[in-house]
Amino acid sequence: MGKNTGFSDMVLAIVDRVEDDVLVLMTDTRPTKEIHLPVELFQSFSEGDVVRIIVEKDEERREEIENEIKDQRKLLKSVRLSCSGT
Repeated sequence: MGKNTGFSDMVLAIVDRVEDDVLVLMTDTRPTKEIHLPVELFQSFSEGDVVRIIVEKDEERREEIENEIKDQRKLLKSVRLSCSGT
């Protein structure tokens, strides 16, 4: 994992069940919320496991992605489509 370049937050949850290849987590907050995650990303988790979910905002990577999108938009604008009339 890279350096912390933004804000982060953490929540505790318990794996409530596995349903159609989805982990259903229940948060340890009031009110309780459900979080759904694909099982294929977290294969070592099973029902009853307590997990810590950390979400971190990465401002540095956001700027990189925004610049990549701008570059792609410029390329798309410069592409000219030609139609042949019949």
